[in-house]
Amino acid sequence: MKITKTFYLLLFLLIVSISALLLVIFYPNKSIAPSILPFVKSGQTVLTTTTAPAEISLVAVGDIMLSRQVGIKIRAIGNPNAPFLKTANILQKADIAFGNLESPFYNQGPPMTEGMVFKAEPETIEGLTYAGFDVLSLANNHFGNQGRAGMNYTFDLLSQNNIKYIGAGKNIPEANQPQIIEKNGIKFAFLAYCDIASTYTPDSYQATSDKAGLNPLIEENLIKDIKAAKKMADVVVVSLHWGTEYKTQASDRQKEIGHLAIDSGASLVLGHHPHVVESWEQYKDGYIFYSLGNFVFDQMWSEATRKGQIAKISFKGNKIEKVEVIPITIFDYYQPRPD
Repeated sequence: MKITKTFYLLLFLLIVSISALLLVIFYPNKSIAPSILPFVKSGQTVLTTTTAPAEISLVAVGDIMLSRQVGIKIRAIGNPNAPFLKTANILQKADIAFGNLESPFYNQGPPMTEGMVFKAEPETIEGLTYAGFDVLSLANNHFGNQGRAGMNYTFDLLSQNNIKYIGAGKNIPEANQPQIIEKNGIKFAFLAYCDIASTYTPDSYQATSDKAGLNPLIEENLIKDIKAAKKMADVVVVSLHWGTEYKTQASDRQKEIGHLAIDSGASLVLGHHPHVVESWEQYKDGYIFYSLGNFVFDQMWSEATRKGQIAKISFKGNKIEKVEVIPITIFDYYQPRPD
């Protein structure tokens, strides 16, 4: 059998490959000499492929109320999407869109047109799906306005429309469990709580072992829940219904709880309830928005209650890379528009 030059070349390459492999196995901390790799010249850089961290955008808005004057406007216009027409382009582009739903849905009784008891008509959920909301907090002082029947109706309607909800559930375990949303390989855990005392929320709105309700803010539970969620996800986001209505400065309690959430492992705290914008801050590696103000609401009686913020948070992997705040103003009792 005639042995060709090609055979010797292949044999040589095989020996070189085996030699290089043995060097890596037995001398892992030693560099491979250029003489062993004949196709790499001394001083030449060998390029390696690395995967860049995934980029994810999250947008968060303040209080959404689809009852009272907002509901009247929607019915007069005949378009449930109307409140979101000027902001949908921001919300829809985000990988994850979050808000605080301040009015439960219910299909019984006439529409609520005045007063402090809210009820969103079922068809108005079309606006939330049009805007692209992925997850909504229900942990607020108006969630129980239609009783436990309204709570259960809201759970079912949101689920039917593929919108996740946090901060409330059909019992205690469901009310305090996180919702996990995965985007580009990064898992986000969302939790929500209502500070019962500071928001004057009735105790009857709280979930029990066998009855629907919301998740109250208890510091020990907050710490425990965040740490548990951190084991399930790469990023933990906490929504807090807290503070004092119409106060533009966060209270000491808000700051203490916000810092506690970050210290416990959260990356982002999103605050609601004051109906006006409060400050936001970077604390360690996390960010705290003490109040994003109103988003869709009919409080036209002051400039402060007409103002709100869209928080746009850009992640690279599990780290916050950039924070942008887009101010909005509410017009004609129902529609927010970027300033």
